[in-house]
Order: sequence, then C-alpha cells, then structure tokens
Amino acid sequence: MLFGTATLRAPRYPRGMTTINPRSITVFVGAVLVGVSQLASAQDLSRYREVAFGSSVSTVVANTGTKAADVKVIHQRPALIQELSWRPQYAINRPVGRSEAAREVTLRFYDDELFSIIVVYDPRLVEGLTNGDLIDAVSAVYGPATLTAAATRPPVPAPAGSINATTAIARWQGGDYEFTLMREVYPETFRLIGVSRQLATAARAADIEATRLDQQEAPRRLAEQAAADAERKRAAEDKTRTGNKGEFRP
Repeated sequence: MLFGTATLRAPRYPRGMTTINPRSITVFVGAVLVGVSQLASAQDLSRYREVAFGSSVSTVVANTGTKAADVKVIHQRPALIQELSWRPQYAINRPVGRSEAAREVTLRFYDDELFSIIVVYDPRLVEGLTNGDLIDAVSAVYGPATLTAAATRPPVPAPAGSINATTAIARWQGGDYEFTLMREVYPETFRLIGVSRQLATAARAADIEATRLDQQEAPRRLAEQAAADAERKRAAEDKTRTGNKGEFRP
C-alpha cells in the first residue's frame, strides 16, 4: 500500500448501489487485525510457548506449573545462575490425548532473567522424521529459517571414541533472539536451543569468572573441608569415649 498526499473525495456509488455497511467495515478490519496478530505471534522469537526470555524465575515457575524447589543454583557469584527442568508432558493443562514431543526443557536464568531454553525431543516421537520435517514445524512458529549445509544431509556419524554427535541444521534469528535446531546421533533425536543473545553473553562471562574463582578458591575450600571433617571425627570419637568410659566396668 502506498502512502502520500492525496485529495480526499466523497465516494460515488452507481445508481441503485447502497452505501457500505459500517458493521461490515468493522468486521473486515477486525479480521485483518486478527490475521496480522497471528502472523506476528507466529514469528515471535522472544518466547518458547508460554515462556518469554527475560522472565523471572517465579514467573516461569508459575507459567510452567513447576516447583520453586526444583530450581538449582549453578553459580552464586559473580552473578546468580540458576537452572530449572520442565517436562511439558506432565503439564496439567496439556490437551488430553495429544502426544508431547518435548521430553525435557532446560531453562537457565542470569540474575533472575531467563536467557536460555534447551528443548530435547522424545526420540520415540520424532522417529522417522527428516530434517525438513522438523525445520518446517519450527518455521511454522518462528518464520523462515537459515539452513546450514547439514540440513540436506543424513545424520553425521559420531566421532571416534564418542557415542554422540550434534549438528546444527537450521537457525531462526531476529533482534536479540535466536533459535538453533540441532540433530543428534545417539539417541537419534533433535534439540532446539533458544537464547537471548545479550543475556547469554553476560551469562557466559559470569560462568567463566565463576569457574576461575572456584579454581582459585579450591585449595582454601579443600583445607576448610578437611578441617571440618577432622573436627567432626574428633567430636564423634569424644562422644564414643565419653559413653564407653561411663559404662565401663573392669
């Protein structure tokens, strides 16, 4: 549609033709808006199902029906990194009789903001499906994909000495968000990885720094653990000695 300056004129209708019903215009515009809304939501890379990147732990727990007690702390400094496992097949609101291909979804948080979503599909429910089948299914949600050279090839054999190989076959990118579809050899299945690139970059830096701090503090922590173990052993020995001494009769 072109937009510019124009002189507006009253519409002329042929003799015998009635004017357009305002209600019809409303219905038509409503239908167009619904269609645009569906198209936009079908290409919304900022979320996976009911879970949106940037959401807090409490929001994701509520939206997925998981438990706060299931949230694991990966690192506490220099930033808080947490992880939550979600099994959609056990969701209370899942449609009855419908198979759930997503076997497990791993959700990771950086300072209480969701930055990573990893979906692993049940091998039984993707058996026989080709790369194209999965790419088409994901594209129906996230729009056109950028294919890798591996998209049209069969699964790559696992490297010598290992039992699994993971290959990227397609990507969906937009703004800060990216989803990558991976194919795995053993078990033969697919994995969909989504990230908020800005948060993921910060999380990777925090993870590297946390690992460095852990290595730096390892000797001190080992010494503290050894001292605590020795103290517990002495306390147990003293308790045993005290009890036996009070009961001993020559």
